[in-house]
Amino acid sequence: MQKNILVVGGNSLIGQEVIKLANSEGDSVFATSRSTIDIPLKNFIHLDPNEDLSGLDTLPDSIDALLYCPGSISLKSIQRMDISDFRDDFRINVEGAFNIIKKVLPNLKKGDGASVVFISSVAANSGMTFHSSIAASKAALEGFARSLASELAPRVAVNCVAPSLTNTPMADHLLNNEKKFQSSEERHPLNAIGDPEKIAKVIYNLFSAKEDWITGQTICIDGGLSSLR
Repeated sequence: MQKNILVVGGNSLIGQEVIKLANSEGDSVFATSRSTIDIPLKNFIHLDPNEDLSGLDTLPDSIDALLYCPGSISLKSIQRMDISDFRDDFRINVEGAFNIIKKVLPNLKKGDGASVVFISSVAANSGMTFHSSIAASKAALEGFARSLASELAPRVAVNCVAPSLTNTPMADHLLNNEKKFQSSEERHPLNAIGDPEKIAKVIYNLFSAKEDWITGQTICIDGGLSSLR
């Protein structure tokens, strides 16, 4: 059945892969971004999740699935970090998610078993050097998602996916030579880094999470990094 899908942060590579997959399935996709999106898209809304959200007034009355995927990779030691860095990650990952949910909740409740997916990070539940602000904000996002899942059940399913390092432009500075790339692969038990297309498939499957009896979960897509030693 065709879905109405909202992708917030559609300029991210994972967001773009989800859009491509949804388009191939014949869904109606509405995507937002603070910048342009480099793929064909009929319904583009230019907005910042922490500013004016009136652009979302053009959405259809019913939304079947929402993906929230803005993010950042800003790795700093606690000595180099200041409170503005911490606040920036919370603003992107938590406040923006709250604002979007508040705005589109009426649309989600009109959907036929709607699903919400947030992108978290392996860092939320794994102690990683220089990840303190990302880990804290993503852990807060996961807590928000679980509470929301409880509050909105049984009408709306809410889940997170938590990738490890993924081959996207955002991670270029961590993968920009052969030695870095190989070292990053070897950190993962499956000896590979994340593939945006494969992560998109997991996310798209979660758009039917209510039908599949899944809510309040964090799905780790991390090559075994978070659980295997």
